[in-house]
Amino acid sequence: MYFHPLQEDLLKLSDTDISKRIKELSRKVGIARRFGRNPDILHKLQEALQTYQTEIRNRRLEEWHKKNKKARGEPDIGDLINIE
Repeated sequence: MYFHPLQEDLLKLSDTDISKRIKELSRKVGIARRFGRNPDILHKLQEALQTYQTEIRNRRLEEWHKKNKKARGEPDIGDLINIE
């Protein structure tokens, strides 16, 4: 996964904030493609966009797994371990 030192911590952002960043970056990538004068900027924008898209995809996939696990009645690992 791409990481830029100036990029905020994705774990602290809500899904709504990440979706907003994806929208902003998509717009900026489109502008960079139209003008096409600096391929390095376009590449960095695409990497940042990919980072946010991957994060939102992973969150949705994790939520989907939790929901399906609960629907099938599978116990959580924490429920199976008795520490007492």
